[in-house]
Amino acid sequence: MLEFGEKLTVIPSAMSAGDVIPLRAAGFADREIVAITAAAAYRNFITRVADGLGVELGQHGGGYYDPAVLSAFGVTEAAVGGTLYSDRERSISDAKKDWARVIFSRQRPDDSRACWIDTAEQSAIWDAPADFRNLAPALSLKPDTLAATVEFASLIDRDGSGLGARIKSVIGLTVAATAGLSYLGAHHAQHLLDSGATPRELRILIDNPADAALDPREREVVGFCEKLTCAPGTMTCADVEGLRGVGFDDPAIVTIVAAAAFANYLGRLGAGLGAIPEESLSEPARTAI
Repeated sequence: MLEFGEKLTVIPSAMSAGDVIPLRAAGFADREIVAITAAAAYRNFITRVADGLGVELGQHGGGYYDPAVLSAFGVTEAAVGGTLYSDRERSISDAKKDWARVIFSRQRPDDSRACWIDTAEQSAIWDAPADFRNLAPALSLKPDTLAATVEFASLIDRDGSGLGARIKSVIGLTVAATAGLSYLGAHHAQHLLDSGATPRELRILIDNPADAALDPREREVVGFCEKLTCAPGTMTCADVEGLRGVGFDDPAIVTIVAAAAFANYLGRLGAGLGAIPEESLSEPARTAI
């Protein structure tokens, strides 16, 4: 279980049907495998929310956190009195030197099933959003997880930040390209194609975003989301100030972080359960990542 969760966190693009076999051999039923996958994916979500927004550690007072736990996560005692950013305060230019863009190797699913979970006894989830059509039958083994996933996705879609659908799809595709998440990437690629992007423009955004036709605000968001996906532990206040510098207010920044963190969650759900892009998507979208 721990090895499955670690792989899903570190190299989600390398997940294969073979990763589920040891879980079944250890006695986990498919419903429990869905729960394990969702738990690991959720932790990838919440850690990125915390790192992206610099969530404070010291709300419970001194002595709340075990020193061994703090040490294991590289947090200093001094940082507990402030924020996750307290020992990472640097200039914007220095912050952007802290990490290198790493594109994980991308691996196609190793079979043609909609997902690796046995859903033979599950009725089709016809009312599931199109984005979840191949994922919903597996998630229906954990109805609360399915409901929460659909609800949070809808909250991001209808938030009042004014970001717009295009930039949210750019965020999703950036996360998918950075982590090699094909299921997630296919849907955001389709959204961008539907809004007028060409397959060539998608290819540039995925492979070399520095050359993509982005406005300054979109370019700053892409860099922020790449870093939050690839190296969340290196985020600093300077990264948030970079977003403010191109005109994003705090509600918009919260939405950007939430959208990127949710993309890391949803993409890992798809990777851990072996979901493949739906046939209803166009060929350029299905093969984008």
